[in-house]
Amino acid sequence: MVTTLLINIFLFALIIFTMSTLIFLYSAHKEDMGVMDIAYGPLFAIGAWSAIVITDGYYPLTLLVATLITLWAVRLGVRIWRKNHGKPEDARYAAWRQTWMRQGRQYFLRRSYLQVNLFQGLIICIIALPFIVTLSAGDAHGTWQTAVGALLMLCGLGYETTADWQLDAFLARKRAGAEPAPIMTTSLFRYSRRPNYFGEVLIWIGLATMAYPLPYGAWAVLSPLLIWYIVTRVTGPMLEKIFLEKYPEDYRAYMARTNYFIPGQPKK
Repeated sequence: MVTTLLINIFLFALIIFTMSTLIFLYSAHKEDMGVMDIAYGPLFAIGAWSAIVITDGYYPLTLLVATLITLWAVRLGVRIWRKNHGKPEDARYAAWRQTWMRQGRQYFLRRSYLQVNLFQGLIICIIALPFIVTLSAGDAHGTWQTAVGALLMLCGLGYETTADWQLDAFLARKRAGAEPAPIMTTSLFRYSRRPNYFGEVLIWIGLATMAYPLPYGAWAVLSPLLIWYIVTRVTGPMLEKIFLEKYPEDYRAYMARTNYFIPGQPKK
């Protein structure tokens, strides 16, 4: 089983790194590193279904996990595409481009390929471990954890989707001049400052729960742990810093009364 698991990890990684390289070539042509952000979610689905076809792994549990991942991947990909379509390169990437280009185009290409494309490809391979474990288990039967995990995943997907929809509607009102509030503090954002991040972690907890009873299922736990680390220690603090700089008084008050990650009643 461990040999099968390692082979499938290698196969999935090969698919992801191949696709990441193709995306890098396209983004270099477009001069927009943000292409990888759009492709991030769909790459999970491409990797999963490609691995199923190559290994002939048409097992019920594997197909269920791949289908759930695809639902998440399509929603995320479409949202980021709509958010970025027709707009210039993301300010973060534009700043990197300006800095890296000072050392020459070849350095910029190498750095962007490694830091944007291959690094995200590595993250995808780790986060996708629940799928890789189920693929490696072959024709394994589902357990009660399968139902619990699928329910957790769908709850997380619904929570994340709702939070993103509420945030997008708020930003649209701000752009139209119809929203006086400087920051989003209502709806799901009343109970935590990052409800979409909470939903994202719940998604991968659910998928890891589905894979955990299988042989070497403990590997799947790395998936939600990595997601949790990224959203609570990397991207979350970056966003908090930006909001504190833009809206110091409003955001400090929001922080004082609202949980960062896990939803809860606002503090007085």
